[in-house]
Amino acid sequence: MVAIFVLAAFLFFILVDLVVLKFQGKYHPAFEPSFSQFDISMFETNKFTIPQNTFFSKGHTWLKEEKNGLVNIGIDEFGMTALGTLAILNCALAGKTIKRGDILFEGAYGNNKVKFLSPVNGIVQTVNPNIINKNISDPYKTWGVQLLSKDLSENHEKFYSGNDAVNWIKKEFIKLKSFLDTHALKPNLAGETMFDGGTLSNDMLYSLVDKSTSDFEKEFLSL
Repeated sequence: MVAIFVLAAFLFFILVDLVVLKFQGKYHPAFEPSFSQFDISMFETNKFTIPQNTFFSKGHTWLKEEKNGLVNIGIDEFGMTALGTLAILNCALAGKTIKRGDILFEGAYGNNKVKFLSPVNGIVQTVNPNIINKNISDPYKTWGVQLLSKDLSENHEKFYSGNDAVNWIKKEFIKLKSFLDTHALKPNLAGETMFDGGTLSNDMLYSLVDKSTSDFEKEFLSL
């Protein structure tokens, strides 16, 4: 009887621990997600540095409020490195009225084009020409477009920031590992196409199935 009581108490405390971790957005070490192909060490907390006063949309764009109702918008760290090195091909034109969900940036991982959507309504005031076809070393210091918009200031709660943003991006990278597991054309070659130093090798692009890009947009870049 004593043994049963001890076992029940042990299971109870484990259950409580799991519930607490779930609310914190964490995993118990015993139930940490495992991935058959992409076992990489890029998910350490210190890999994710979130700038102050910066907000993040589900479509992997970041937003920062400036003076006079202006909002700087760029592509976050995940978007810049998810399927290789991202090259930005086009931005919405200055003077254009943008609605939430309209295409704001068009980029490419190798020969595969992807679209990043505007997280807010607004009017494009300025486009940064220095991001077109350039390698961006610090995505949070290099904005792409500047919008005149009230949406961010009036709806902070609809975006991620601070620790919430860190935890969310970490989960997105974990989802990405699973996505690559299911979309790799030749799983037995995964060892040749893993992340290298925290950035996915462009060689990975050639082992993905044809619909990977559109599936990636639906899974990670939709609002």
